[in-house]
Amino acid sequence: MKTKKRIISIALLLTLALPAYALACSSGNNYRTSTGVVTRDEAKQMTQNYLASIDGAKFKPGDIQLNGRTYLVDVVDGTGNSVVKLNIDMLTGSLRPVF
Repeated sequence: MKTKKRIISIALLLTLALPAYALACSSGNNYRTSTGVVTRDEAKQMTQNYLASIDGAKFKPGDIQLNGRTYLVDVVDGTGNSVVKLNIDMLTGSLRPVF
């Protein structure tokens, strides 16, 4: 019984400590199911898919830089201005905005 209470307490603590956008990432929609390393072209395609899923027709991937084991993708608007940067993990394929 103590173990169950501890697990519930930890889950509740994490839920309260994490911002809502972090919990939304657990849906798994932007994670790769295959194994292997994400290539630069795959990172660009993942960014395009992500932008399409949030109705981002006016945004597109810009410059893609390798940053350790992640790609740093610059999302630009129609005039070429930087809007947001996204990190894409090369090993897991997870996509997260940079704040």
